[in-house]
This record gives sequence, C-alpha cells and structure tokens, in this order.
Amino acid sequence: MKKLNTLATLFTAGFAFFVATSAQATWIPNHQVVVDAHISGSELTEANNGKIKVVEYNTATINFNTSFDTNSHIFTAPATGLYNVDARYAQLKCGSRYLLRIGISIPNATPPGGNASLGPVTFAEIPNFGCAIPGIAAVNGVMHLEEGDTLFIQGRYQQAIYDISRWSYKNEYQNRLVITYLGVPTLF
Repeated sequence: MKKLNTLATLFTAGFAFFVATSAQATWIPNHQVVVDAHISGSELTEANNGKIKVVEYNTATINFNTSFDTNSHIFTAPATGLYNVDARYAQLKCGSRYLLRIGISIPNATPPGGNASLGPVTFAEIPNFGCAIPGIAAVNGVMHLEEGDTLFIQGRYQQAIYDISRWSYKNEYQNRLVITYLGVPTLF
C-alpha cells in the first residue's frame, strides 16, 4: 500500500508540474499556419538601390498571436518547435539582366543583416527578356526556434518595384510569406 501511495504522490506531483509549466507556454496545434503575409502596394519603402534589406511583407491575413510585425517585418516565434518558412518576392525591372537573392535569417540576427546572418538562401538570375517576364525569387526552409526567437526575410539586389500585376500575376501570391508551425521534434 505504501508503494501505491508513493506512486500516486509522484503522479500527482508530476501532473501538477506539467500543468504549471504548460500554463506558461503557448500551445499551437502541429501543422498550423501562424503567418500568412504579403506585400501590398507597388513600391519599396526603402530606396531601390540593390543593397541588403528586410523584405517588406506589410499585410498579414493570418497572424497568430501577432507573431509577425507588419511594420518591422520581423517574426517572433510564439512557441518552441520546428517552423517551415516559405518566402518569395517578385519585382518588375525591364531591359536588363539581374540577380535576386532571398534568404531566411538565422534566429535572432540583427536586421537587415549580412551574408553571415542567413540560414537558407536562394539566388535567382533573371535574364534580359525586356519586359516579357518578372523576376521572382523564393526560398523555403525548416528552422528550429525557441519561443521568443526572431527571424526575418532578407532580400538583396532588389532594384525595382514589387508590383507585377501588369503580367496578370496576383501580387499577394508572388510576394508572400507563409510560416507554418510543424511541432516539437520527438523521437517517436
């Protein structure tokens, strides 16, 4: 009987500890989209000079616990776990060949960052087709973030307006950021 009482006491203490720690953490269902943001408007707010900058996703249709700041364009992880980050941006530049770069910052990097601030990165070389096609760059990566970690999407070589609607593309799909919470990694 004493062993049973000891087990019951340990179980109760463990359960109380679990409830106490869980109350402090944010719970998010696995595979939950926490951010769906896009660029609205046709022009960069910063100078179009090709320098490194934070991509300016300024409208969020999904923004779990306001984890994405549409003014600073920085995401703050609402919970610890794995996140899938899918980002893309487009631009209109006619009559020249150019390069686009888009990357996901490492956790807690200082924006706009530099080369050492990037995790996953992609380059897109856009040939000179006159005005026949827009330039579109995209990157996707899985990142482990602790609750409160921040990240941003870094662009480089942006030298033109974002608006590509003249080709009948929908800007909200080509200039888009989607962050999905995948869950806490387990061994099972």
